[in-house]
This record gives sequence, C-alpha cells and structure tokens, in this order.
Amino acid sequence: MNQIFISHPNSEYRLGDFLIESLKNPKWKEFRASVAFIKRSGTKHIHESLKEFIGRGRTVSITVGIDSRGTSIEGLQDLLNALQNLGDLFVFHNDNGSTFHPKIYLFKNDTESEIAIGSANLTEGGLFTNYEAWLDITLNLNEKYDLEFLETIENSLNEWSTPTEELCYKVTSEVIQQLISENRIFEEAILRTQQRAETVFVEKEKKKSLFARHKVQAAPRPTVPPPVLPPPSPDDQAIKDDADEAESLQVPAVQPVPPQQGKFSIFIMTLQKTDVGIGQTTKGTQRRSPEIFIPLICRDYDPDFWGWPDLFVEDALWTGSKDQNGHGKMDRANVMIRMGGETFPATIWYNPDKRDVRIRSEHIRSAGNIADILYLERGDGTAGFSYYAEIIPQGTVRYSEFIALCSKGVRNSKKEWNYI
Repeated sequence: MNQIFISHPNSEYRLGDFLIESLKNPKWKEFRASVAFIKRSGTKHIHESLKEFIGRGRTVSITVGIDSRGTSIEGLQDLLNALQNLGDLFVFHNDNGSTFHPKIYLFKNDTESEIAIGSANLTEGGLFTNYEAWLDITLNLNEKYDLEFLETIENSLNEWSTPTEELCYKVTSEVIQQLISENRIFEEAILRTQQRAETVFVEKEKKKSLFARHKVQAAPRPTVPPPVLPPPSPDDQAIKDDADEAESLQVPAVQPVPPQQGKFSIFIMTLQKTDVGIGQTTKGTQRRSPEIFIPLICRDYDPDFWGWPDLFVEDALWTGSKDQNGHGKMDRANVMIRMGGETFPATIWYNPDKRDVRIRSEHIRSAGNIADILYLERGDGTAGFSYYAEIIPQGTVRYSEFIALCSKGVRNSKKEWNYI
C-alpha cells in the first residue's frame, strides 16, 4: 500500500485531475464513488471522460447524498446522461437526520486499485477550488493486507448502493422528478442564492465582515467536443434531391467567445419603468430606445463583471463631457447574451452625463415588467455567449427567493440589487 497526502486548491494536482486522468487510463476496469453532494459545476469536468470510460465497457457505480440541499437537479441529470443507462447511479437518504457524508472515489482492475478518500465532493469547488484534503491510496491486490483493506471499503460502498425502500434508490428520470416534487433537490441558481443568505444578512445589518475574498487557482475549462451530426439517410429522397434543404438542416457550430470575468457570478436587480416601459408614445414623438439602466454603483461594485473599462471602446464622435477618469461615451458592442433559448447581440454603453451604464436590448426590455427581477449570470464563453439572462417574474417561488437577496439600494431610486 502506498499513500500520498494531497491538499488544494493551490497545488498542481487536484482531485479533478485525478478523476479525469484515471477515467482516461485504459488499465482501470471499474469506477465506484460515494459522495455527499454533486453539482453540474463538478460533473461537467468529468462528463466526457466518464462517458468514454463506460463506452469502453467499463463498470460504473456512483451513490450520491441529497442532504442539506448540497446536490442539484442539474448534477444528477448530468451524471445520468453521462452513464447512458450503462452504469448505476443511486441516491441515499435517511429521514432521521443522519447526513450521508462520505467522499470516496475508487478505481480498480484485477491486480491493483487506486482510491481517493478525503473531504471533497463532486462539485467544482470540491474538485478544484475549495480548500480540500485527501489521501491517494494505491493497493496491490496480490497482497493480502491490501486486498482486505479494499474489501472493507467495498463493503461500505455495497451497503450504500443496494436499493432499499425508503433509504436507497436507483436514479431514473422519474426518481429525479419525485425528488423535485418533494423539494429534496433544487436548481443550482437557487442553491447559490441560499449560500449567500448569511452574507446578505450581514450587509443588511451593516456589520463589517471578518473575512474577505482571496484569489485561488481557478478550475480548468472543461473540454466539450462539438456535436457529431448523423449522416443523412440515403432513403431520404427530399434531402438527397435538394442540397439546399440538406444544408439548411445542419446544426451551426457554436463560435466560442472569451470567458466573462468578474468577482461575482450573478447580478440581480429589480426592473423599473425606465427599464421596461416604452417611453413616449405621443404621435410625432420617437419611441425610447430599449435599454436596461444599470446604476453606476452596481457597475463599480464589480467592474470586471461588466468588462469595465477594458472591453469598452471610446466613441470617436463623442464631443461631450468626460468623467473624472477621462472617459467619455464608451461602448461595448456585440455582447452575446443567451435568453429564452436564443443567443443575441446587445450593446452595453456608458455616458458620463448619466449615472448609469445601459444594456441596449429589445429582447430583455420586452420580456420584463415593472418590479420583475433581471437575473444576469456571466458565462465561460464555450457556448458562444458572455451572459445568460432571465427575467424572474413576480408571483413565482423563485421571485420570493431572489427578492430577499436584493438587499442593496440606489439613492433616489426604487431599484434593489445585489451580486451572488
């Protein structure tokens, strides 16, 4: 038995690296894991490697806990999709208050095994960016002690992956829907807002926090291969005879954009009449431009979230005033935003004579009503957009979740906002 102690985030080799490399290693025949929490932030890093592993005829069994709202809907669905009905995924939960909390990742073949046991869950934080510690244990299965050690671990893994009514279930789409209906798993956006609740409370109470943000080594960008299109059927006469129609059926390749930087991941803000109203409608007057007003206090709280000022370009035709930093009118054009299943360009612009920056977009303006919440999440660029946007309407469960987090105000305005 060999053991190596590893901690991160600031080490060259982290748990995410271990999992990806092991899943790609052809010597392993079996992968088993039992973890307390999973989120798609973590599963996206191993999705393709896991899919390839099981595609080579390997065995996979994973058990996941659903306590403390630590597991997300997206995480379970992503794992289920990666397994392609060829592996086993289980959820384990005891309603008596006992938390399911192991973190074990095990690879083996006929003669050896390698196991990671420690503190890290299957989330991006657990794999890469959290402060975690774990043992990398290598076993020689020809050695009696090593074999007995492995059997002890596998006994627990077997117990946690045996379907038992009211305790352990094999995950299917139907089970996921049941978990959602029982409020046992939630969307990751909702989970993020809940994690910020205590910090928001401190801000509301105007208390100085004991802690501040410190930079750690970022997670690598997961590699997602382009979709492979099936060849056209030779029996499809319409496609065979009409090249233009065949071309029109091709799925356009996504053009990646640079990842959107920022200290925070999400910006939320209540909308007012200036954002969603259409302005003057009197005959002979011009309809107001479709613009969402972002107060400067919001921009300056996390300038990188907006790309300020590096991604903005001075308007060469601007002859008006400049601010204290020498900036005149500045534009950030062709900002790709994903909303309602569509990706579209928008312009974010700044005028020093105003007290805001503005997102010029008819898509967003048309989707909202007064007092709805704008949800804007920065993206990593791989899917071709810099921001993912939603309008969270009044009268929904999500609205009550997010309005509680809009704890910051704007002088002389009804707007409420925050970052998450």
